[in-house]
Amino acid sequence: MLASRATTRIPGASLSYPVRVHVRRAGRRRISTLAEVGTVLAIAHRTPPAPTGIAALTAAGATVFEIDVQEIGGELVCSHFLPISPLLPRVRRDRVRFTVRRRGASEVALAATVAALPAEAEVLIDLKVDRGPAAHALIERLFEVGPDPARCYASTKGWETLPALAAGGYRTWRTIGDPAALRAALAMDRIPDYAVTVKHGLLTAGVLAALRDRVDRVMCWTVNDVTRARTLIDLGVDGITSDSLDVLRLVGTHGRNA
Repeated sequence: MLASRATTRIPGASLSYPVRVHVRRAGRRRISTLAEVGTVLAIAHRTPPAPTGIAALTAAGATVFEIDVQEIGGELVCSHFLPISPLLPRVRRDRVRFTVRRRGASEVALAATVAALPAEAEVLIDLKVDRGPAAHALIERLFEVGPDPARCYASTKGWETLPALAAGGYRTWRTIGDPAALRAALAMDRIPDYAVTVKHGLLTAGVLAALRDRVDRVMCWTVNDVTRARTLIDLGVDGITSDSLDVLRLVGTHGRNA
């Protein structure tokens, strides 16, 4: 394998970032284009608990269902609410919504949501608690009572937890949500995960090529514009996470399991 230096500009950063570009010799084929990798995973963002919502996503072409997971009262639940501060643990927030309830009606059991999915669907577990002892305790709970890891991917911004998830049988996706995380990923010779999942605004052709040299699969989130989704498909991403039925329909026309 030959190495040279190249410059990849990171969107949102004021400077270009020098990265090492590896050119692989014959014997290990580099996957770099949509034609080579086939088609794209359609990933439903924030899977709803209601069967009617799941049915609509399935009809649109979703084959992977993202579920945000945390533990409340000893049970694994699907929830986006997190405390606004360690000093105010009872006040929890999900975007512009706030609650002081320990557990709301929408925070249904993980097992119930997974049971409502089509049998052939795959699950993307996204850890809402992703750092420190609490994250590792959540992972242990997943191992004890969570869905079969063979059916699941797992994504997290807390990269320290990825080895434990991989050791438990999950196909890990390293989440890249800002320029600093992207720089850290590009500084690695090889990313030891099944995939990376990148905030889509960070992705350019150059960034995608640099990531491809370090990991076999590049997913992106959260893409709700059809034109942008089409651009990302043309660039060669392996999966697109979306809330939009129109985007999922577009991606679903390319769909397969990665």
